[in-house]
This record gives sequence, C-alpha cells and structure tokens, in this order.
Amino acid sequence: MPPAPPLSWHDYFWSFLRRRRVRGFTRLWHACRRPQETVHLRARFGAIFALNPFAYIDGIVFEEGFYESEVLAAIEPRLHPGAVLWDIGANFGLHAITAARLHREVTVVAFEPNPTEHARLLQHRAWNVPHLVTSSLALSDAASVLPLHLGPPGNSGMTTLAPWSKTSYSGTVLVATAKGDDLVARGAVPSPTAIKLDVEGSEAAVLRGLAATLDHPRCELVVFEDSRDGDSEPKRILRAAGFELTPLARREHTDHALVNFAASRPSTA
Repeated sequence: MPPAPPLSWHDYFWSFLRRRRVRGFTRLWHACRRPQETVHLRARFGAIFALNPFAYIDGIVFEEGFYESEVLAAIEPRLHPGAVLWDIGANFGLHAITAARLHREVTVVAFEPNPTEHARLLQHRAWNVPHLVTSSLALSDAASVLPLHLGPPGNSGMTTLAPWSKTSYSGTVLVATAKGDDLVARGAVPSPTAIKLDVEGSEAAVLRGLAATLDHPRCELVVFEDSRDGDSEPKRILRAAGFELTPLARREHTDHALVNFAASRPSTA
C-alpha cells in the first residue's frame, strides 16, 4: 500500500488560504489549478485526506479540522479492544479512517456505495489504515439492486436511495443493496458494537435490515441523524430495541437543520 504523501508547501499554502477564507481565493485557485484538483490536508487527529476546497464537507474540514466531531466523540468510548464499528454512509472516510487510526485494536467496516466517494475512501485507506474493511454495498432492508441518486456537485453527502424532489442530483447509478443482518449471518463482516449511520433518508430501511443485530446486546450504540423534535421511524425502531436517545450538540459550524442522536442501551450508557 502506498504511504500517505508528504504535505508539500503547495498543500500548506492552499490550506492556509482556504481556512482563513482569504478574499479572492476562488479566482486565484482557478487561475492556478484545475477546478477538481485536491489539496492534501492533515485533519484533526492526524489522518491525511485529499480534499476539494469547494465541496461542503471538505470545506468544513479545511476550516475547522473535522466534520461532525460530536459523532466521533460519542462513538469513541465504545471502541474498546475487540470492538467493531460500522460506518454506514462513510463518504470519503473521515470518521471511519480516524477511528481506525486512533483505535487499531478495533475492527472498522466502512460502507460507501457512491462510486466516486468509495474510490476516495480506498485512497485514504491506503494512505492511513490499510487494515480498514470497506464495502460498496448499500445497506437496506432487502437484497436488491436500486438506483442511487448522487448528490449535487460539491455535496456528495446528499447521495441517497430516497431522493427528495427539491434536490437537483448529479446523476444516478445502480447499486447492490443488502441487509446488515444477512452479512453478519453469512460471516461476511463481524457484528457491530457501534454503528454510525448517515444515509440521507434511508435510515429506517437500514435499521429494519439490522433487526437481529439491534436486538443483540453486543450492539451498544447507534449514532444517526434525524430531526430534533417529533417522532420518526428510526427513533421508533431504536426505542423498541431498547435504546435510549440523546441529541448531540454540534461542534462545527455545519449548515444543517438535522441533529445527530446517540442511541445507547441503558446498561451501557
């Protein structure tokens, strides 16, 4: 596996300008570089990623060092030796790779069906944690093939199996789906101790496909995104499985109406 590339003065230069939001950055970038070119950045906690300064999640990492660090903080206490973390909707691997790098005695499985982001995930894995387990499957409540709607340019985090009519997606690809319970039953992946779940509206389907896993006491924690108020199917599923829900305060300046929740068992809270 290739080692992480050393950070060049170009990386430090562009990272500094982007972090400080220097006036004229966009004009200077397009005058000097290709629009989709990336900058290598050492994020908070030490992992190296190739980031696009004009993409939403990447931009927050440039400015604040990480994205949704409250999720990592909620998960870390569960990452004892021998634990297993599933990152469902791993994107380019920020949380999965950071967790695997900080806790090398933990098995981390990253699921990301978006082909572009999965390719980035593999590159970042090679640079940082070659032992990370990755899958391009989209978890759901049935084994099938479904259209995956790719997020609009600059926000791959909006990629979804459940498209919203008000969003302009950048394309569609067919992806294989699977039930998480089936993967565990076949021995393809170990049963999770903790789950990070961010699948843009398909959370309930993923949880339905994990019914047996959620009923097992080994599964201690599920961190997922939902509206702060009101009821929802993901909340009902997790409460019925014996989890208690706690909203997490956002730590970075994210432009997001939803909230991350930590669903934990009372005996392990």
